[in-house]
Amino acid sequence: MVHVAEVMVTFADKVICPKDPSYSTVSPKVAKWSPFFDGCIGALDGTHIEIRANKESREDMCNRKGWTSFNVLAVVDHEMRFTFVGSGMSGACHDMYVLRESQTQSNFPAPPPGMFYAADSGYALAHGYLTPYKNTRYYLQQFVEVGPSSFEEKFNHDHASIRNVVERTFGVIKNRWPILDDIPFYKRCTQSKIIIACCAFNNYLVDRKAVKEPQEQGPPVNQGFLDFCAAMPIEEMRNWISTGVYYIKSRVQLQRLQNRLPNTVNIAQQATRSN
Repeated sequence: MVHVAEVMVTFADKVICPKDPSYSTVSPKVAKWSPFFDGCIGALDGTHIEIRANKESREDMCNRKGWTSFNVLAVVDHEMRFTFVGSGMSGACHDMYVLRESQTQSNFPAPPPGMFYAADSGYALAHGYLTPYKNTRYYLQQFVEVGPSSFEEKFNHDHASIRNVVERTFGVIKNRWPILDDIPFYKRCTQSKIIIACCAFNNYLVDRKAVKEPQEQGPPVNQGFLDFCAAMPIEEMRNWISTGVYYIKSRVQLQRLQNRLPNTVNIAQQATRSN
């Protein structure tokens, strides 16, 4: 197991990275919000993966729920590929601390100016990291019975829909590799490498599927648009996006009404003739 983990980490160095480091195209997964989420290159979040710790380090590795874990940071793209995995940090560490430590690593894919990752409210709102409005409904299940009604709620709903890709990716690897639910007792660095190996396997499978089933390509990124976003204060940029996606919703509803209108008129005319 130790040797396999070592080999897979070497493999991970080649596959856990952006497919297109220049992010030259807009993902089709955010096309319906265009152009407001065109700069979104993926999502990031942390997840706790239970590990085995010896008596000396157990207290240091315990998370707030009382069990030993790594707080693993993952950055994923819209195709459910890991572009970065930060594994090995204690479960006691806050998400923001793990992100800051990860940003110091040479292989961390920092967002180019005007682009950003969707992140939840456990992270700070900053250029490159777009977070939801606080004190407002955010999680998708909160909108099941009553849909979004304000600019902030509409933004949070759409943001959660985009950021959900990282939660789904975590779900996939945990269901696919049961070892992540019961990592054997090895040295801390080896347990970390097992996690990274599973993420590397995930990317291999995603890339293999993409070869067999080519995905739709999005339009080229508008550099002028990115420059416009990069020049704005981040709070202003979020407000601008929230206003834009709110009116996209209104425009879509208007279009649907217009599409139904001719049919309604025809039915009314036929009813009039029959009378």
